[in-house]
Amino acid sequence: MYQTVQTTLTDVTVAEAYLHILADRGIDYFFANAGTDFAPLIEAFAKGAALGHKLPRPITAPHENVAVHMAMGHALVSGKPQAVMVHVNVGTANALTGLLNARRGRVPMLFTAGRTPILEEGMRGARSVFVHWAQEMYDQAGMVREAVKWDYELRLPEQLETVVDRALSLTATNPAGPVYLTLPREVLARRLDTFSFRPGGPHQPVSLAAAASDAAIAQAAEALARARNPLILTTNMGRIPGAVQALAQLAGQHAIPVVSYNPSGVELPASHPMHMGYEPKAWLEEADVVLVAEALVPYLPRETRPRPGATVIHLGLDPLYEDIPIRGFPCDLAIAASPDIALAQLAHRLATMPANDRDLIESRRAALAGRKAELLARREAAWIEAQQSAHITPLHISRAIDAVKGDALVFKESGLRLDQMDFEEPGTMFFSGTAGGLGWSLGAALGAKLAAPDRDIIATVGDGSYMFGTPLAAHYVAAEQKLPVLFVVFNNGGWHAVRRSTRGMFKDGYAAATPKDQVEPLTDFGVDIKFEKMMETVDGHGERVEHPDDLPRALARAQDIIRTEKRQVLLNVVSTT
Repeated sequence: MYQTVQTTLTDVTVAEAYLHILADRGIDYFFANAGTDFAPLIEAFAKGAALGHKLPRPITAPHENVAVHMAMGHALVSGKPQAVMVHVNVGTANALTGLLNARRGRVPMLFTAGRTPILEEGMRGARSVFVHWAQEMYDQAGMVREAVKWDYELRLPEQLETVVDRALSLTATNPAGPVYLTLPREVLARRLDTFSFRPGGPHQPVSLAAAASDAAIAQAAEALARARNPLILTTNMGRIPGAVQALAQLAGQHAIPVVSYNPSGVELPASHPMHMGYEPKAWLEEADVVLVAEALVPYLPRETRPRPGATVIHLGLDPLYEDIPIRGFPCDLAIAASPDIALAQLAHRLATMPANDRDLIESRRAALAGRKAELLARREAAWIEAQQSAHITPLHISRAIDAVKGDALVFKESGLRLDQMDFEEPGTMFFSGTAGGLGWSLGAALGAKLAAPDRDIIATVGDGSYMFGTPLAAHYVAAEQKLPVLFVVFNNGGWHAVRRSTRGMFKDGYAAATPKDQVEPLTDFGVDIKFEKMMETVDGHGERVEHPDDLPRALARAQDIIRTEKRQVLLNVVSTT
């Protein structure tokens, strides 16, 4: 129903009105890396603080990478989009990696930037410093258009409420993703005698999640009911509220193994009898029906593929990933629907089908119990073998973190071995490697701590990814905002992903034969960086860990410091791979 009650502000600038609307719409934080275009907003924040107005809390981020990823981390935990603002074209350019991560990760975000003043003189907010000429572009939004769902420039104060509501509606509508709004300084600086808006918005609501068509569910259920060896492949189920529970019900009731390839979150509790790990190859080669549920890349075609004659069903919010230029995975049936709803539909349909053979299901369940036991046995064998090493491996770090994590939220931008860990609750592990934009986890962990201040936050990051994360800026924010986060650096002395890719293409090549006392070109780091020393600059606690026996004690000390002393901690863990 159209709401006629209005909130009226008097003697305000457009910048003030903008911040009041954001606060009313549930925006808690305003992550910012400021420039000369921010003057009206800075004045609005200062006025709001002096007069006790409820506005979003401004967070100063010394680098755009941190600002964007803090908003991303907050949204991953809270489910609510937050506001980011950067400085005109240069700030937009610096933030592009973060936007690519948010876009491929389907994370909602109101991303904004100043717009170089339009007028050269004659109006408050017009150009006043020499960079205002150099920074103007013909199409500033063109830099990010492929990384956002929508972009617009605010032109008049009269459209402010409509523009904000449209931005917030589109960013949260599934598939979610960032939107881009530019804010010219003259418009923000314009003074208004009165400004009215409808409270309790946004007043352009998010589109409701869609159910699958009866015909599509019937076709998928018929294929699964006939299958002797069905398989479910997932990647992004954990990001969708209710989807993990629906998946657990479907897989459990009908004895369907689930393999999560490069999962972005907890797709299925580790203890679930149908959780069959993270490697699809052995399962794909025998499956006669494959349900790909929210998986952009369910497997690598050069390594494995469904067996000939297998039926392949893709299910998700956008099962064919229309924003990906090339994606040629086999698909016999595409079901566009919200997975939480569609999987529940599918489970119900299968449960009521006469053709659903209960004896076959129970026979499959017994066989899968044996394979689950084999999977756990291999895991323990790998751990026993690793314990013979005098050097720390990713397996050591993963086991040690698993032992102390409790209900912590863990961010994975490292060699963390999920197969050696037990995550039970959705929303307790986050991976965002889909776009390959390194440096996201430091900021994301800080945003998560703002969203969940009572939870421990553990950010695991490779040494190369750590440097990409603009660490001084991230640690500054952690200190300034008093965010006690534990950062664990997997320090293997180089770009492990690049090294692995090179070995994959040139197994017996010259790079693979690089002597251990030499640096492999563009891959190895030739300097032993003392990452733990970074904590000395921000009154945090840093340690270097080099022996497996020292790792559990270091993690215990770290947990104690973040909980009791409320300081950030960095562990520089020297590992072999």
